Amino acid sequence: MEDDTNRRSFLKYTGVASAAGLVGLAGCSTESTSGGETPDVLMVVGYPQSGVQLFKDYYADYGDDTTDILVTDGLQDDALPGDVGDDMSNVQGTAPSAAGPGVDTFESLFEDEFGDSPGVFTSQAYDASAVQILANLMAGENDGASVRDHMRVVANPGGDTYAPSELPAAAEAAAAGENIQYEGASGSVDFDDAGDITSAQYQVFGFTEDGYESTDTVDFGASGDVPQPEPAGSGSGSDRTVRLGVLQPETGDLGNLGGPIRDAALLPAIQLRDSIDQSIDTQVGDTQSTAQAAVDAANSLVSAGYPSLTGAASSESTIRVANNVLVDNEVVACSPASTSPNITDLDDSDFLFRTPPSDALQGQVLAQVASEDIGASTASTLYLNNSYGQALQESFASAFQEEQDGQVLQQVGFESQQSSYTSQINSALNQ
Repeated sequence: MEDDTNRRSFLKYTGVASAAGLVGLAGCSTESTSGGETPDVLMVVGYPQSGVQLFKDYYADYGDDTTDILVTDGLQDDALPGDVGDDMSNVQGTAPSAAGPGVDTFESLFEDEFGDSPGVFTSQAYDASAVQILANLMAGENDGASVRDHMRVVANPGGDTYAPSELPAAAEAAAAGENIQYEGASGSVDFDDAGDITSAQYQVFGFTEDGYESTDTVDFGASGDVPQPEPAGSGSGSDRTVRLGVLQPETGDLGNLGGPIRDAALLPAIQLRDSIDQSIDTQVGDTQSTAQAAVDAANSLVSAGYPSLTGAASSESTIRVANNVLVDNEVVACSPASTSPNITDLDDSDFLFRTPPSDALQGQVLAQVASEDIGASTASTLYLNNSYGQALQESFASAFQEEQDGQVLQQVGFESQQSSYTSQINSALNQ
């Protein structure tokens, strides 16, 4: 974050994921409610590969049109303006931000190890893996139920605090069965009863010809701490090997974002190598940016003996993995990038956690930016037709109408990796 970044804050969001007033707007509606009125702002939810074609089609048809466009974290990609061939100066967006006490340490570790700057959801991936490793060390066995039972023990308030720079010391303390509280790169990483984090920060960003840059931050206060459970594991001796699977999209629509997220998820194991008595074994499964491939890759990791997974990335993949892999096999997953509000209420037997906040919150941030920053009173949504896109556009539409007194004119769904998005763009803009 730049030192002169603006900051805003929201009220506490206790229960917002279930009480955000989400309405049944999902689907591929192209019916106009406005008699052809062009919206003040277009909110786009998608992923990079589809986003490139979508914005190429937009600029080809509308040129230097000054329609304000809002995007979300799925399109927060430095390469996007170059790939599109436009500086995208009429586009801004929101994404979960890294605000933890260890963000500077994480960024330095990432750049030293991989020779590049970390991207969106990378700090959340680092924290997801760090917490699972610490929980495994305290549990003393590669058993999913035992790892699950120690996730809040090592993350929630109640023990001695450790930041990413102190991860080796935290690992030693966890292996000795001591109460610890990991405070991460992305935030405090305190988990509530649903496995969601209890506080969040979002960044507002804008595009330039060189990529994107943060312009503002929005804070949500803590929703209330969940007490730290008592340690129940045996701790870990020096002869143990901790096993951690990484389930991320190395290819497909999310491949551009998935590579850095994968690397960040592997970083805690790299950091701890030769620094603690125990060994850490990691293995990566490629979700290929599809839900079925994610299930297949998760099953392969489970069959290979990995009791917990950092992943998946997309909400659709995470939901399918939870329903088809985690509960039946008693395996933990901690997603660093799945933000759908639908995840909060999954019947997952507490095997699913996540380090980014729910999009029930991001919808409120987007609505505030649309109304207060852009001055919009009307909006349309153009969204990827999956669990992530549907839920986020619903959250935005609800917040824009109910909290900002705006009007949503159109909700238009699209499928990934199509050859053209001209008709969908025209429908969303009432053209």
